[in-house]
Amino acid sequence: MTRIIPLIVTLCITPLLASGAKIQSGPMLGYANMAEALIIVQTDSPAKVHVEYWPQDVRSDVRKTDPIMTEKRTAFIAKCVADQVEAGKNYGYAIYIDGKKQSVKFRKGYKSGSIPMVFHTPKNWRYRETGHQPFDFTVGFGSCAYINEEGGYDRLNGSPYGGEYHIFESIYEVDPDVFVWLGDNVYYREPDWSSRTGMIHRWTHDRSIPELRPMLANIPNYGIWDDHDYGPNDIGRDYWNKDLATEIFSLFHGNPTAGLPETPGIFTYFAWGDVHFYLTDNRTYRTVGDLNPDPFGYERQMLGRKQIDWLVELMKWNRNQSISSYPSTFHVVAIGNQVISPNGKDSLREFPEEWNYLFDRLAEEEIHNVIFITGDIHRAEVNKLVYKDTHFWDITSSPMCAGPSSISEDPNPHRLNVFNTDSNQINKRNFATLTFEGPLIDRRAVLKYYDSDGNLLNQDPDKAPGEVTDASTIQSRNLNLSKKLYE
Repeated sequence: MTRIIPLIVTLCITPLLASGAKIQSGPMLGYANMAEALIIVQTDSPAKVHVEYWPQDVRSDVRKTDPIMTEKRTAFIAKCVADQVEAGKNYGYAIYIDGKKQSVKFRKGYKSGSIPMVFHTPKNWRYRETGHQPFDFTVGFGSCAYINEEGGYDRLNGSPYGGEYHIFESIYEVDPDVFVWLGDNVYYREPDWSSRTGMIHRWTHDRSIPELRPMLANIPNYGIWDDHDYGPNDIGRDYWNKDLATEIFSLFHGNPTAGLPETPGIFTYFAWGDVHFYLTDNRTYRTVGDLNPDPFGYERQMLGRKQIDWLVELMKWNRNQSISSYPSTFHVVAIGNQVISPNGKDSLREFPEEWNYLFDRLAEEEIHNVIFITGDIHRAEVNKLVYKDTHFWDITSSPMCAGPSSISEDPNPHRLNVFNTDSNQINKRNFATLTFEGPLIDRRAVLKYYDSDGNLLNQDPDKAPGEVTDASTIQSRNLNLSKKLYE
C-alpha cells in the first residue's frame, strides 16, 4: 500500500506540472452579429481555453465564454462564442489558457508591446434611426495569400513566391469593420492536399505568422475558397478529398454557416448594416475547366444550379424586404473567380450556360446594386456590365502576398479606369475596401485599393490626397424605396 500511494499522487500532479500550452495562432475574430461574436484560438497542445470580455467603456463588467478543451484531431482549435453582447458596442477581450491570461504581441520591428484586442457588433438601426438612416461602414477584402515555408515545401528555383506579409499590418491600420478573404487564403502544397495532417499543417503554419496577429484579433473575418485552399490546382467537384477539405476549411474559418442540408458546400450569408453579403462556393460543384460534358446530357458549371437559385432567391427576398419594411441597398457577392471579365480560363464567362442563367435571373427579378468581389488573377482591376438595363460591378483584388502576374494585353471593353493608367490594371500586391456611406435614398459605395505599405492606388491626381477617381464610386440606383418609409 505504501508503494501505491506515491504513484497515485504522482499521476495526479504530473498533468498540472506539464501544462504549458500557448497560443499557436490567433486569436481570430470570426462572425459578429447583434447577439454574439465568435473568437477562434489555436493552441500548440491540449488546453482549456476561455475568453473574458467586457464593454470597452465599463472595464469592470467582465463576462466569460464557456471553456473549451482543445484536442489534436481538431488542430487544437477552440471556437469561443461571446453570447452576452449588445448591438452596436465595442468590447475588449482577453484569452485565457488553462486559467492563465495570455499576452499577444505585435511583430518585432512593427510595434512594441501587446496588441489591444477589441471586437465590435453591428448597430441595430432599423426603426431606431430617423428615416431608417443606416450607419456608414467599411468592408475590406483580398485574395491569394501565399506564405513561404522552408524544408522542402516551396520551389527550389527562383525567388520565393510569397512576400510582403506586412500587408496584413496595413489592413489592420486601415481598420475596416469587416474583412472578407476571397480564396487562395492558403496555398496547399503536394504534401498537404492528400491528408488531414497535411491540410492542418498548412493552415497552422500560415495562420501563425506574426504579421497576421493584429488584423485577425481586431477585425471580424469571413472567407470563401478557391482552388489552392480547397485542393490541387484547378480541381473541382471531382476532388477525392472534398469532404475533408470542407471540414478543415470550416475548422479554420469563422463563418456563421456552411451550405444547406440539401446542398452541401461552404456558401453562406451575412448582413452588415444595410448591405447583404453572399459568400459563394466555386469548387464543390465545379466541373473541370476543359471538360466537354455536352454530348452526355449535362452542362459545365462553376456554382451549380441549386446554389445559384439559393443566391437569387435570397437576393429577391432581401429586395422585397427593402421595399416594405427593412431597407437595404447593395448586394455584395464574394466569389473566387471573376464574373464579368471575358478573359481568363477561370472566369464565370467560361461557363456560358450558367453565366446566362445567373444574369438572366438577376435581371428578370430586377435585383439592382449587385457588386461581385473577386480574386484569383494576381492583379487588380474593376469591370462593369450593363445587362438588360441592370448594372453589375466586378471588383478584383489579387494578390495579397502571392506573386503578382503580368498586365493582361487582352481586350476588355468592361474594364473601368479606376487607377488612371493606360492598362486600367495594377500588378502589385494589394487589398481593397468598400465604404458604404451617405443617406439611404442616396447611398454609395466608395472603392479604395491599397498596396502592401498602405498607399492608396486609385488616388485621383487632380484631387486632394485620399480622394479616389470618379470610376471608384458606385452610386446606388433603382432602389424602388417607399418614400413614406423614410420621411
